[in-house]
Amino acid sequence: MDNVDKNKCLFLWLDANQFHAVEAKKRGINVYQVYKNIPAVLKAVRRLQIEFGIPFISPWLSSWKHNLSDYTTVIIHASKIIPPVVKYIRKTNPKIRIILWYWNPVNKCVELDKFLGTNCELWSFDEDDCVRFGLKYNTQYYFKDVELLKNDKNIDVFFVGSDKGRLTYLIKLKSILDEYNISNYFHITPTGKKNPNYKIYYSKRIPYDEVLKYIASCKVIVDYVSENQRGLTLRPLEALFFKKKLITNDETIVKRDFYRRENIFIIGKDNFKDLPEFIYSPYLEIDQEIVERYEFENWISRFFES
Repeated sequence: MDNVDKNKCLFLWLDANQFHAVEAKKRGINVYQVYKNIPAVLKAVRRLQIEFGIPFISPWLSSWKHNLSDYTTVIIHASKIIPPVVKYIRKTNPKIRIILWYWNPVNKCVELDKFLGTNCELWSFDEDDCVRFGLKYNTQYYFKDVELLKNDKNIDVFFVGSDKGRLTYLIKLKSILDEYNISNYFHITPTGKKNPNYKIYYSKRIPYDEVLKYIASCKVIVDYVSENQRGLTLRPLEALFFKKKLITNDETIVKRDFYRRENIFIIGKDNFKDLPEFIYSPYLEIDQEIVERYEFENWISRFFES
């Protein structure tokens, strides 16, 4: 991060206690929560204000708003409740560089036209969205040196994630693993209302610390991307950084610099009969230079490359 002045860079998150925000702060970045912590009733009022475009967002913002003149760059994750914040930042500090980072596909996040007139830079992890909408590209990212706490429960295959219309596919994959006597744990949370036909498969959300415990105990992580998504998700990077194998339905992963058939099983391309051999064979080490490309500090440095 030699090309980044950390003291002049502000990193805004919806939840400053979220794993990525906490890890960024450990690395010397000025991390703040976008909005104040308030009761649920007031959150509902705030959301209505945002939805109806009612001005005067300032009272909802946390303490960073008082020091905005101290920064030359602000990086903020795109979401539906962010547009008025971007407008506030631009009005308060007309010269500041605003980097809006989409780490979800545009069609599942917030419309680009919500940021018209803000003169902010639009960046994305999704290569297809970058081509389609003319966004700037930067990779997904993760953090090196994250400690994995040991877990006594060893499993072969682990999935964590929300339904997002993938439930039947995940159940099918789980049944295949069961047929081969491959131990597995699928932690699936509902998206909206639970499908009453599959209630037994749903679990409550768990904090990321718990996710890390399961990753520590498994050999293989499952990555099941939504239809038409091309950007690299968090799961492959967890596999890469923690030296775990990966089962994924993302056929474009063969184009990634870290792809090795010994480490990545592609649903729809590889044969399920080969799953046991894939899972129980040794992990093939990946060149550290490749891993480092996806590390947070290199990710943030790319925003400042000339």
